[in-house]
Amino acid sequence: MVVSFETPGLLDSCLRSIAASPRAGNVVVVDNSTTSACADVAADRHPSVTLIRPPANVGYGAAANIGVEATTTDVVLILNADTWLAAGSVEALLDSFDRHADAAVVGPRLSTESGVVQPSCARFPTPASVWLHQSGVWKLFRRTPLGPVTQPFFEPAGAGVVPWVLGAALAVRRSAFERVGGFDPAFFMYYEEVDLCRRLAAIGYTTRFAPTANVHHVGGASTAGDAATMRRTMYRSLATYTARHGGRGQSLLLRVAVVAAEMMQMLRDVALAILRRPRRPHLAAARNRWSTVGDALRGWPAASAAVSVERVAA
Repeated sequence: MVVSFETPGLLDSCLRSIAASPRAGNVVVVDNSTTSACADVAADRHPSVTLIRPPANVGYGAAANIGVEATTTDVVLILNADTWLAAGSVEALLDSFDRHADAAVVGPRLSTESGVVQPSCARFPTPASVWLHQSGVWKLFRRTPLGPVTQPFFEPAGAGVVPWVLGAALAVRRSAFERVGGFDPAFFMYYEEVDLCRRLAAIGYTTRFAPTANVHHVGGASTAGDAATMRRTMYRSLATYTARHGGRGQSLLLRVAVVAAEMMQMLRDVALAILRRPRRPHLAAARNRWSTVGDALRGWPAASAAVSVERVAA
């Protein structure tokens, strides 16, 4: 199933790649768009696809839940519209589930159209890793022995168990997915897959990486228009995740980490504004960073930071 948002051209490519797979099963598109362009592509060019349009943009996780419910297979591949499948990917993902009965989530290798690998596995976030990533300090360690433990995402040497995989493309075992209630709609965007993998791990399931499955990924196609808003949305989702899985102490440390990282980036933007022309883009970036700092210092909006009730079945 595919979640789309204002990317009709990419959705068409995604659906064409799915149609080329002999084991794809029934295809469902849940379109969160405010325009009809994606829906028109699905209806006009891919009439066999089941199209669902919620009355409003319900967010990525909630849309994926709707799509999974509308499918019928034991394993469901959940895709962003800015992805397309390489030949044999579906078969490779299904094979991983067949070989590992404890696997609840399997992620493919992600790459650009030209074949450049996009590392898609990561460790569960901590305030320290958030500071390293968002400040950009991790880049200083890339060529040192600390590189493997400081980089935000990694590419395993081969197939195996990983903490979590990027939600741009992942396959889920329906029985496990339904047991934990699917994605938590408290995460409108970002960290819904991290939370899902964490809850699944808590009851004995594993998340696996299957490098023989390859999915091409554009990345950021539906969020590129307002990077500052998307960054604040990401932090709010991270705050929700941390409140649930880390508690009050971790939440406080997260606020410190976010403020420190954003202040470092803001000072960089101010320095660039002084040294380079035109200055306006760098000053705008600095103001956006300052807004994010204020958001963190206020503790994030209550509705976003509230911990939703666990929905793990007994």
